[in-house]
Amino acid sequence: MLSSEQKAIWRKRLKSPTALFFLSALVTWPILTKLEAFEVFYEFSRTHESWEIDEIALLVINLTIALGASVWYKSRKLKRISEVRESERERAEQNARHDPLTGLINRRAFYEILEQASFAGVASDAAQFVGLVDLDRFKPVNDVHGHAAGDFALCTVADRLREEVGHGGHVARLGGDEFVILFAPEMNAADVERAARRILWNVAEPVPFDGLSILVGASIGLVQWDSALGLSEMMRRADHALYQVKFSGRGCFAWYDCDADQQALERAEIATELKSAVQNDIITPFYQPIVNIGTGELVGFEVLARWIHPTRGNIPPFTFISIAEDNGLIGKLGVSLLRQACVDAANWPEALSISFNVSPIQFRDAALVESTKNVLNETGFQPERLTIEITESSVIDDVNVARPKIEAFKALGIQIALDDFGTGYSSLSCLRSLPFDRIKIDRSFVTDISTHQQNQQIVSGILSLAKGLDLDVTAEGIETSDDLAYLQGSSCSLGQGFYFEKPIPADQISWLLETEWAEHRVLLPPAVKAVG
Repeated sequence: MLSSEQKAIWRKRLKSPTALFFLSALVTWPILTKLEAFEVFYEFSRTHESWEIDEIALLVINLTIALGASVWYKSRKLKRISEVRESERERAEQNARHDPLTGLINRRAFYEILEQASFAGVASDAAQFVGLVDLDRFKPVNDVHGHAAGDFALCTVADRLREEVGHGGHVARLGGDEFVILFAPEMNAADVERAARRILWNVAEPVPFDGLSILVGASIGLVQWDSALGLSEMMRRADHALYQVKFSGRGCFAWYDCDADQQALERAEIATELKSAVQNDIITPFYQPIVNIGTGELVGFEVLARWIHPTRGNIPPFTFISIAEDNGLIGKLGVSLLRQACVDAANWPEALSISFNVSPIQFRDAALVESTKNVLNETGFQPERLTIEITESSVIDDVNVARPKIEAFKALGIQIALDDFGTGYSSLSCLRSLPFDRIKIDRSFVTDISTHQQNQQIVSGILSLAKGLDLDVTAEGIETSDDLAYLQGSSCSLGQGFYFEKPIPADQISWLLETEWAEHRVLLPPAVKAVG
């Protein structure tokens, strides 16, 4: 216990300003830490009931100073937190609007700029041009040199594009190896074309990486922006222009072509309808007569695909067959047509055969022989009455693969014809290596042959070759009596063409056999018979 004298000394010390300040700090420390102000003040007042008014005033002043310091400290801390959060928000916004690899703006940011530019263009009536850039030969860079080389090439290309676009323009990476450019508003179409040529040149420059020289190229689709058509439609048009470049050989630029786009849209619509047409046998066989040139006897028909569309009318075979090949429907289309043709021909005289074309893509189908066999079994059509026509391009890539398939057809009793003979580069090697029964001379050598001496020499050579190999020959494209007369004089065995008959549907075959080809013989013109 302290004596009364010691207590007086400590009381005097506690009443000093310094002591009061530290006491105030001690009192306010819980306020700064736990914020229990009322409880602390209450306890402090009970233990200091003997203080006088000046002492209390000094304490209040110190408390005010301490609280002010506390508020300042808290505000500084909150400001630092706010600054950190703002920095993080800006960094997140930066990442959300920019490609992390190249530093270019991304698709989202570019579309926002396009919308702003569209509004500005409408207000100023100025043209805006956009270019869609896709790199050529980029995939092998990743495959051969690795993704580090690919990333470096992308960054280098981005820098080159950024440099070419310059002030006032914008370039963005849409993803992968695809970029897009909004050219400066003061540029006209000629300026844009010059810029596109520079871009193609600069992108094609080698990219040095780790001692390597990486080579890539670029293709560019250009479009004049029309904000009235909307963002989606204009980007589709730019993409279509780029597709046209890719289709025509890459390494150049092309403007959007409305006519070509319309054709592409129509092609896409046809592709959508084609699957149903194949499944429901809407695409049907037409038949063009094949005639013995010497006797005028009808020996068979070539099967030709026809699609009579309810709204589009007659869709050309070269249109829907290529679409069927692209969409993987050519096999099903071939089976459908062959089945229909076999059903039709089963009702004809047995002396009449049918010739059926197989496209190069269809010929590569491993199930082709088996599916043909199944159709013959299903319809009861005799294999000996069927001739499969294949083009040289079907077999030239790998004769060793083609031979077993041709031999399998022949084992079923089916004959094989080499179609479009004379238009390829290795027909002689095909004839020597593969067991064909017949060759067909392409129509380009037959039509108007009487007036083209060079074609006469080609056809004479083909006929001599066929005779030496003991092969039948069919000349297609006979359109006039002069064509027929020349071929008769050259001892060509078979022919077909508009001179005899155009392709007709199955329901006209009976009428044809009962009239023009009664007893399977066509009445040849007297002049033609005389030549024979």
